[in-house]
Amino acid sequence: MNYIVMDLEWNQPLYRGQQASRRAGGALMVELIQIGAVKLDMERRLVGSFNRYVAPVHYRKMHPRIRRITGISQEDLADAQPFLQAMDDFKAWCGEDPLLVTWGCDDASVLKHNMDFFRVPFELPEVYDLQKLYAMQDVDGQPVQRSLQAALKHYAIGTRNDLLFHNAVDDAYYTALVMQKLPSFTQASLQSIVSAPRAMGPAAAAAPAKPDTIPINSPEQYLASAAARNASCPTCGSKGVIPEGYVRQRNGDYMALADCPNHGLYYVVVTFRQDAGKPVAVRSAEMSSEQSPAYVATKHLQWARKIAQAQEISA
Repeated sequence: MNYIVMDLEWNQPLYRGQQASRRAGGALMVELIQIGAVKLDMERRLVGSFNRYVAPVHYRKMHPRIRRITGISQEDLADAQPFLQAMDDFKAWCGEDPLLVTWGCDDASVLKHNMDFFRVPFELPEVYDLQKLYAMQDVDGQPVQRSLQAALKHYAIGTRNDLLFHNAVDDAYYTALVMQKLPSFTQASLQSIVSAPRAMGPAAAAAPAKPDTIPINSPEQYLASAAARNASCPTCGSKGVIPEGYVRQRNGDYMALADCPNHGLYYVVVTFRQDAGKPVAVRSAEMSSEQSPAYVATKHLQWARKIAQAQEISA
């Protein structure tokens, strides 16, 4: 029996409704791309490590945010193992009756989610949450979520330039160092903090954002203003820049394109009307149903041409 301190990294769809997600039946929320772990004996001495990149089957293109956080590139995954093979190797490396330890509950949930989706032919062992045990023993007696970096600082554990946070095996190593420092650690105390995997399913669709009603002096003044060039993403509310400008539609509305760094292309529609005898702009936004990079780039080029043509006509 050994302690296995595990950490995982995973990729996610580039956007909600991505074709790859639809091919997976909408049932795969995230896909594992790295399994990292260190092994400690029952005296909490480091005796081994495990590191595997996992080849994604569905979400093959790295999400920009995941690539930025983890540093994992497409090239890192080019010769990676399939998930089932990586899990077989991990199970064999863990040995008999492993005590599986993670920092927080997310890793257990993601691992169980992927094991169920890819039909791994063995069960996930019990997983124990060192993050909660650390908070209860060393901070304030309450199972408050605290970062791994905060725990390292609390114990004055130095970090190394060659070990990076958000790399699975490096995070597992840092977690093991915290585990070694817990002053009243026992096997029983660890096993009292079970990290029960939570069910992972599609997020509920966000309620449509309410249109903004903006007092204006005139439609021309508003469309030329800096305020008109910024619009909130309808999914997360972050501000997106409108690079080209607005194109008048046949129904009299004005439409523009904007980009959210997390959710992709969306359309901004402005309707001008009178409200209590004063002019207002009513602005709404809607995500594009197509988010492939080629489509988005082409759409922006088309929009720029429309803007140039409109300017030529009005000149």
